Amino acid sequence: MQRRLLNQLALFSTGMLLAGLCHAQSNKPISLVVGYSAGGSSDYVARVVGAELSKRLGRAVVVENVAGASGMLAAQKVLNGPADGNLIYMGGTDTVLVPMVNTRVKLDWEKDLAPIGRISTAPLIFAVPASSPYNSLADLVAALRKGGKESFNYATPGIATMQHIYGELINDRAKISMLHIPYRGGAQITTDLVGGQVDSAVLVLSTAMPFLKEGKIKALSVSDGARVAQLPAVKRVGEEEGFTGVSLPIWQGLFLKAGTPAATVAAYEKALHEATAEPEVRKKLADAGFTVAPASGQELHSFVKPQAVLYRDIIKGAKITMD
Repeated sequence: MQRRLLNQLALFSTGMLLAGLCHAQSNKPISLVVGYSAGGSSDYVARVVGAELSKRLGRAVVVENVAGASGMLAAQKVLNGPADGNLIYMGGTDTVLVPMVNTRVKLDWEKDLAPIGRISTAPLIFAVPASSPYNSLADLVAALRKGGKESFNYATPGIATMQHIYGELINDRAKISMLHIPYRGGAQITTDLVGGQVDSAVLVLSTAMPFLKEGKIKALSVSDGARVAQLPAVKRVGEEEGFTGVSLPIWQGLFLKAGTPAATVAAYEKALHEATAEPEVRKKLADAGFTVAPASGQELHSFVKPQAVLYRDIIKGAKITMD
C-alpha cells in the first residue's frame, strides 16, 4: 500500500514537472527566422505578419534576422533546432532554388520542412528604358529573332537569382540569346537601365513602380500568373506565344521543421490564414508591392512542386551554378 502511494506521488510529481515545462514553453517567444537583413522586403513581410500571429497564438512572435548564403543560414538555424514550433522559418523562392545551384547547401524543402502556408507572391517585371523601340515582349522577341541588336543584354541582381531565372526562361521559351549582366545586388540596376547602360532588366514590382510611374522605363511583361493591377495593360508572360500557362513569381511562406507535431502545424496554419485575411495586413503588403496570396500548407506544397520543376529545367538548360 505504501509502495503504491509512493508510486502515485512520483507520477504526480512528474506530471506537475511536465506541465510546468509546457507552461514555460508556451510563454517563450516564438522566433520568426528571416534569411535577410532588417529593412528588406522579406523582413517587412515577416514583421507585418508576425504581429498578427502574436495576437492569434497568444505568444510573442519575434523576427530574427539571420542573413547570409541567400537565406540558407536562416533555414539551417531552424533545421538545427528542435521540432517544437518555437522556430518558424520565413521561406520562399530561394528555399527551393539555392540548393539546386549550390551543391554545398544540403536542404530538401519537401523532406526537411513542414509548410504552414503561403503569404504572398510578387511579380517580376521585364523592363526596358523609355527610349526603347520595344513596347511588348512579343516586339522584342520578334526583333531578336530577325537578327536585331547584337548582344542584347538584360541585367539582374546576380547569378542564380529569380531575376536571372526569369531572363533565362525568356531565352529558352523564345529561342533567343539575350546576354546576362549580373550585378552585385539591385541598387544600381534601375539607374543604369534609365541611363541606357543596359538594354533591359528584370526587376521586382516594388523596385520598378516609381520608374514606371515617372515614365523612365517601360514594362514588357510580368512574371505572375495574373496581370498586375498597377499595370493592367502589360501582359503576363503566360499570355505570350510559347509561354502558355507559365508563371514565375517570387513567393513567400512560412515553414516549421519537419517532425513538428501536426497539432502545432495546424494551429499555426489557422493563425496564418486569419492573419492574411486581415484588411490592414493585405493593405500593408499590397502597398509594398506584394500580392497577398494565402494558401494552406498543402496548397503551398502543391504550388511549389511544379515551380521547382520549372526552376530545375531552366537551371539545367542554362547551366546556372553557384558552385
